Amino acid sequence: MKAWIRAHRGWSVTGGAGVVALAAVVTVVLLAGSGSGRPRELPPARARVYTEQQACLLTGERGLADPAAAPVWAGMQDASARTHAKVTYLAMAGEQSTGAAGPYLATLVERKCTVVLTVGAAPDGAAASAAAKYPGARFLVVGTAAGDGDGDGGGGGGGANVTAVAGTRTAVGTAVETALAHG
Repeated sequence: MKAWIRAHRGWSVTGGAGVVALAAVVTVVLLAGSGSGRPRELPPARARVYTEQQACLLTGERGLADPAAAPVWAGMQDASARTHAKVTYLAMAGEQSTGAAGPYLATLVERKCTVVLTVGAAPDGAAASAAAKYPGARFLVVGTAAGDGDGDGGGGGGGANVTAVAGTRTAVGTAVETALAHG
């Protein structure tokens, strides 16, 4: 054992000197970082505290890549910044039909979405029947069905909880804020 220690003595001395040098560097950095002796101030926290309200978007299979969905999502984010409501989206997969959109809308309502927005033919077409099943949720039908003039979302008989909205960022943001205030 003594022979091994003598043979590796240079490593031990070098290793010990390395540890001492590292400790000295750490001490200098810590002392230099404190500067004037005042504790360092951290920037304010940037986390947003959300309310219990949620605005949820149902899109066709292209999701937010759909040109019709992009301004809707931007308007929802604007409304979230002002109201602190959470915003989420769900893209339909598979068959793009009104019948296939129904379970997606039911999922959003079950997720406790206060306001459910739809964009695209299939989601828009399913909004009226979903609204009839879920009178406690607000539905905003965005885009093509918004121009039908009857205010029911284009689905015929959508009820008081369905509103047609123009597909612009500003219109969507305002409609989401209004729906959240009444939700």
